[in-house]
Amino acid sequence: MADATFRLYMATSLDGYIADAEGGIDWLNDYETGVDYGTDAFMAEVDTLIMGRATFDQVIGFGGWPYAGKRTFVLTSRPLGEAPAGVEGTSDLAGLIAELREDGAQVWIVGGAAAVEGCRAMGALDTVELFVMPVLLGAGIPLFAGEADPLGLHLVSVDAYETGAVALKYEVE
Repeated sequence: MADATFRLYMATSLDGYIADAEGGIDWLNDYETGVDYGTDAFMAEVDTLIMGRATFDQVIGFGGWPYAGKRTFVLTSRPLGEAPAGVEGTSDLAGLIAELREDGAQVWIVGGAAAVEGCRAMGALDTVELFVMPVLLGAGIPLFAGEADPLGLHLVSVDAYETGAVALKYEVE
């Protein structure tokens, strides 16, 4: 069985926000220009998703479930209601991480910031793959919001896109 891998894969503004001041991500629409950012290849590599409740609610609000066929765990203390197939809620992040490590899961930490910080605090962050978009939001939800111990990263690759976006891939040291 392969070793589990926990991957943060997310877009952020140049000033470090993953959502605007109202929690919206409409600002990303300007960069959906038919450019292949490698998302399909990434999705083929992961089998499990971890996301926070606000992220789940936002994705459900878009209509349709874009992650069919992927096990999805929503970090929440509230019932999910009628969740799509393969989606379950949990409030036990430590237990979930242990289970996924044992399974050899290939995990995408979808967001939001609290889910990212929780995984980081528990050592469940192996790669940080960021798409830095050429926009300054000025305010919003920061990608890394909490106090945490320093985490060393090793740059693996940098890719620039015609939209002005830059993809940075780091491995956690």
